[in-house]
Amino acid sequence: MLATLALAGVVASLAQTLVLPLLPGFSDWLGVSAADAQWIATSTMLAGAVAAPLFGWLGDRFGLARMIVVALVFLAVGSVVAAMSDTLWMLLLGRTLQGFSSGVIGLALAVSRTMLAPASLPWAVGIVSGTLGIGTGLGVPLAGLLLQIFPWHGVFWTSAGTAVVAAGLVAIIVPHRAPGTSSRFDFVGAVTFSGILLLTLIPLSLIGSVGIPPTSIVCWIAAMAVGAWWVRYELRARSPFVDVRLARLAPIASSHITAMFVGIAFFLSFTGTVYVSQTTGREGVGLGGGVLLTGLIQTPASLASIAAAPLATMCATRWGARNTVTAGAVSVAVASASRMLVLDDPVIVALCALLVSGSASFTFAAMPLILMDVAPLHATGAVNGLNIMMRQVGSAIAGVIAAIVLASTAVATEPSRATFAWLFGAGAVCGLIAASAMAVWLGRSSNLLPSLAHIERTSR
Repeated sequence: MLATLALAGVVASLAQTLVLPLLPGFSDWLGVSAADAQWIATSTMLAGAVAAPLFGWLGDRFGLARMIVVALVFLAVGSVVAAMSDTLWMLLLGRTLQGFSSGVIGLALAVSRTMLAPASLPWAVGIVSGTLGIGTGLGVPLAGLLLQIFPWHGVFWTSAGTAVVAAGLVAIIVPHRAPGTSSRFDFVGAVTFSGILLLTLIPLSLIGSVGIPPTSIVCWIAAMAVGAWWVRYELRARSPFVDVRLARLAPIASSHITAMFVGIAFFLSFTGTVYVSQTTGREGVGLGGGVLLTGLIQTPASLASIAAAPLATMCATRWGARNTVTAGAVSVAVASASRMLVLDDPVIVALCALLVSGSASFTFAAMPLILMDVAPLHATGAVNGLNIMMRQVGSAIAGVIAAIVLASTAVATEPSRATFAWLFGAGAVCGLIAASAMAVWLGRSSNLLPSLAHIERTSR
């Protein structure tokens, strides 16, 4: 069962990055601009930011294993649509459907909590949570390999096939348990929450191409106003889509903030690897390769992500999940800063990418243990879904940062040394912010018990 859940997590996370090294080619394949091609990645991130908390709540309501299968079906259908597309809009539709699979890992974590013995839970959580880094890391080398054998459509056919296999295995192997809650679906809260995310993230994703027009400012003001109303509504709702009282507990709020900033740092490093590998080597910047070289550079980072998950579990078991997450975030900051030093040696570039990916996967693998220690059992799927959403939001923000940096620092349409200094420097700052968010409440866990008990009574 655990192997099946891990496979489902890897398949779902692959959808996020499998297409990234192909983005430069879509301008020629589909006859679109580079800015329009960027939406092929952005659309999946936006859909994932909405889908992760939604599927977490639906899993708590209708059954966790059942919703994993549904999410993987979305991935399979979206992959088929993308594979058959010959226009940008059809491809964007497929990529949006693929984004709904982002809830798989949060659901798999909740299944682990409900199905496994407490003694084995830390290891199971570490393995399942680590699949996000594993799948993300494998995306680039796998895409490079597939592109050497098939046209670009083959990447999406591969995604469709693996999604069907994973969905079938989950349906057969993972037992269906009765839902953790029988509460009615908070339709108003879910739709409003999705609207807030879209009003915030879509203008952000457009900054790199159109700047900040007045409509973007209007969208952000509207998002803040609607967000204030939504918080009040959720506090009064009997069965809220997002339990605000639970979300504002220090360990849960800090975990969400840490997830977002580590997500930013990880995606900035990932983007930097793609561009430094494919930039013409001159003035000590770039390796002058293509998609295949990018995959080779990223392969050690993928292996590090695989090893980081059990290592994080071992450390969390011995020294505590909070200390492990804090140490991981500090490592992300240090590793990101190290990437600014050498930009023309493939071995050093690969080693530094390994350190960032391994540190990020290490952090992500230990984080759910904090959430499960605090969240009520019936809210496990929703809380983990929100945490996955914050990683998605971090990726979307990182995409905006990367687009702005590339547009403002490129020399003769190619990234310069300043480009990578800004990308990796921003990643280092985000790592420090993530560590600070987690460190501020270390040693204060005893203050959480009264609030949690109150939440449990209220939920009943």
